[in-house]
Amino acid sequence: MDEEKKYLFPTTVDDKGPVIVGGAGSSFQDIEGNLFTDATSQISLNNTGLCHKKVRYYLKAMTDALTSVISADWPYSVRIRKKEDKRSWATISRVELAKKLIKLTDRIMPFEKLVMFEASGSLAVNVSAKIQRISYLRSRGLCSTEELEKLRKQKILSIKHNDMFNFSFFAFRKAFHGRHGEAQMLSNSKAVHLWGASSSCSVARLTLPTGNITKKQIKDEVDYFLNLRHHPPFIGFFFEPIQGEGGINVPDKDGLVYLVNYLREKGIYIIADEIQTGLGRTGKMFGCEHFGIEPDMILLSKSLGAGLPISAVVANKEKFNYLEPGMHSGSMHASPIPAAAVHANLEVIEEAVDETKNAQKMGEYALVLLRKIVAKHPDTVWAIRGKGLMIGMEFFDTSVRNAVINLAKKQKNLSLLLAPCGKKVIRFCPPIIISAKKLKEQIQIFENVLNEIDK
Repeated sequence: MDEEKKYLFPTTVDDKGPVIVGGAGSSFQDIEGNLFTDATSQISLNNTGLCHKKVRYYLKAMTDALTSVISADWPYSVRIRKKEDKRSWATISRVELAKKLIKLTDRIMPFEKLVMFEASGSLAVNVSAKIQRISYLRSRGLCSTEELEKLRKQKILSIKHNDMFNFSFFAFRKAFHGRHGEAQMLSNSKAVHLWGASSSCSVARLTLPTGNITKKQIKDEVDYFLNLRHHPPFIGFFFEPIQGEGGINVPDKDGLVYLVNYLREKGIYIIADEIQTGLGRTGKMFGCEHFGIEPDMILLSKSLGAGLPISAVVANKEKFNYLEPGMHSGSMHASPIPAAAVHANLEVIEEAVDETKNAQKMGEYALVLLRKIVAKHPDTVWAIRGKGLMIGMEFFDTSVRNAVINLAKKQKNLSLLLAPCGKKVIRFCPPIIISAKKLKEQIQIFENVLNEIDK
């Protein structure tokens, strides 16, 4: 950890460790030989756990065939023999992945869709904003490539002085969407996230609907922003169905649905950031399913590639079919190795969500056990909330919350990895394939730590 500080720019690294050397499922070992059980899924990066055997099989097969191509320029198509049936083959390609995601999202987006791949969650958010801007301008005839050619030849290009570059978006207070570009502007969970922000967009901060906020208050807040004079046009609304980094905040269903419908009436694109809530984390395949919301776009990353760098924007074809070759591209759009991971990982996720419903069952089981424990510590833990295996436990005091996290990492025989979010919250997000036995083991360690803290 000392060398991390010496040679690397600071990120969000926990300077108290652990330093991971290997693991599988919800278990891993650190560099000092300590054993851990992971109740974070690496911040929902590994919904199917560490090093899943099916993912490893496809990764090995792909590395034997092809490691990297610039697939946005020259597509690839690799056939891999299936592990469970040696007589069958799986085809790994960008188009096959797109078809899988289109089919998977039919449950919340029952219309024709197009897919754009990227390499991270922030990039997915930024590409989403770009697609919205292009579609807004072209659908209204407000810009042309000829006009952009004139700007290209200017010695100084000033974004703020060109209306075709200036737009506004809606997002919630305490939201988190990323740390660069439009994603950074949309984020609102911590002040430190705004350092170095640079974007042509403006962001209006909406109040997360709760049972205490009326529909009139929701409408009035939106109208206030829409009626601002001399302001770039509002075109899109980004939202997490359940806020992650902001503190596992679950919106009121009726309020959120009313807000989405009202914004849609005003011509605002509805963008669901399911980078954390998607792919089984909340007990359903997508967080939007809990609210009955059909977004115009859905953003996926993190656990999409079993932790490998890949993201996807799945968008309404009718609303966003305005891109031409060259408007967007990249060197790592669904590269072969992450694509192979996605192919295997989605099979595991679908089993955990749709076939065995393990994600839902274990989420319900975890909430029952955790609520019993929290009831025994009324002066330490203020509230527990969440859906599926996306659970937040809010403490009365930030320092106590931090002490619990640090003490959990120092338990004898088996330590517990927990992560903070919001100001006073611990996020409890174990793998969606976790067994009842392993889940109970994690919760027992958490209870032991609370008992030590109370003493």
